[in-house]
Amino acid sequence: MRKTFASALFLCSSLSGCGLTSLQKQEVTQFATATESISDISITQFKSTRDKIIELERRRLILRAGSPPKTPLLDAGLTAEGVAKQISALNALKAYGKVLEELASNDQGEAISASASNLATQFEAAKKAQDSNYSLDEKKKAAVVNSFQVAGSWFTEAKKKEYLKKIIDAYHDEVVVFATAMRNDLVLDENSLCIPENNRKPPTNNSGIIDIYCTSALALDQVASSVLLDTGHTKSDREFSYNSYFLAQQALAEITPISKQGEEVIKKLLTANSKLENIIENDKYTQNDVKAYYQQVNEIRTIINVMRED
Repeated sequence: MRKTFASALFLCSSLSGCGLTSLQKQEVTQFATATESISDISITQFKSTRDKIIELERRRLILRAGSPPKTPLLDAGLTAEGVAKQISALNALKAYGKVLEELASNDQGEAISASASNLATQFEAAKKAQDSNYSLDEKKKAAVVNSFQVAGSWFTEAKKKEYLKKIIDAYHDEVVVFATAMRNDLVLDENSLCIPENNRKPPTNNSGIIDIYCTSALALDQVASSVLLDTGHTKSDREFSYNSYFLAQQALAEITPISKQGEEVIKKLLTANSKLENIIENDKYTQNDVKAYYQQVNEIRTIINVMRED
């Protein structure tokens, strides 16, 4: 019996360990939950910002002089379909975090298989929203299909670690793509009118959600101010103008903090993501390494909580 146990221990060590060390599990789980939280808060942020833009544009159209536009765009071009594309990408990012969490901390094969299947579904849907001809490549398919075998594996923990590596290897770069796209919607373009003129740089991206929010707020601020400066309006007109001006000021006050928080959280997410592969490969991580990584991920959580309160 002892000989058999010793042989099993030797086999485990020859397979680079029977699974993730407890420290590695902590790190992967921390990254996974942070990724899921970032996705959730961004989805909420995008939806609420679109609603705010529609209200800003509605008030601007009421206050503006002249004939109404033939085709009023209350969403300022930020269509429901466009927001749905961003949300689709965030759902894929969330699914990626979920499968990492399940492989690192869950012993239920069915839960792992379900999360792996959901990753493939959400990822393909997100990519198809951008390119209708897209289909998962073999590497990504294999990484997901292999995860289905965890429940029937003898060395379950060793297999979980093996499949975790494959998932990260197959989808790691795509997290960078999705996070970069998310940055464009959370962070003001360097040429935005909401950035002080002396700090502006040539534009580098297409206008994101936060840029459209800035433009709409500034437009309402301008038209409401002009009405308030004109003494020829009725009391009710002036009251509506004042409320609109106040709403625009509220929007402008929150745009810069949102942008700074978005910049920071995406930067930290990308940094943590870049370390993930090394964490899985290195079985000799110390508690100090975990402490440093936890601090990195905890900073992401702190920013997320601030954004949620906003």
